Amino acid sequence: MTMHFISMDLENQKAFKIHLVSSTDSPEFTHLTRALTRSSLVAIDAEWKPTRAGQLQQTGFPTVSLLQLACQLGGDSDESDHSVVFLLDLLLIPLPSIWELLRDVFISPDVLKLGFRFKQDLVYLSSTFSSHGCNLGFDRVRA
Repeated sequence: MTMHFISMDLENQKAFKIHLVSSTDSPEFTHLTRALTRSSLVAIDAEWKPTRAGQLQQTGFPTVSLLQLACQLGGDSDESDHSVVFLLDLLLIPLPSIWELLRDVFISPDVLKLGFRFKQDLVYLSSTFSSHGCNLGFDRVRA
C-alpha cells in the first residue's frame, strides 16, 4: 500500500510517497530493501503500545509494533536528493526476515542514522527482535 503526501518543504512543495510494508512478498518490501541498501541517511522512529506498570512482557520492555524509516537515497544521479518513507508493521512482518537488513543499516559507518530518543528505540527494537528468536545486534550501532 502506498500513500501520497506533500512534504513540509513549503518552498519546493515536493510530493513524496509513504509505503506501508506489512509483508515480505510485497512490492513495498522489495522497495524497502533496495532503499535501505542505497541510503546514505536513514531517519528511524519506533512506536509501541503504551503499557502500565505490571503489563510489560517478561523482558521488561514494550514490543515495538511500528517502525518508521525515512531514507535519503544517493549515489545514482536519478535518485540523488530523493527521499522515501516506509512504515513497517512489525506485528505482521516475520521479524527474522528483516533483522539482518536492519542490522546492516544500524552497524554501517557509511549510513548516517537520525532519531529522537534513538537509544530507547534501539533497546526496545532489540528486545522485540530477540523475543522472536533473532540475535542481538542493535547494540552495535555506529553513527
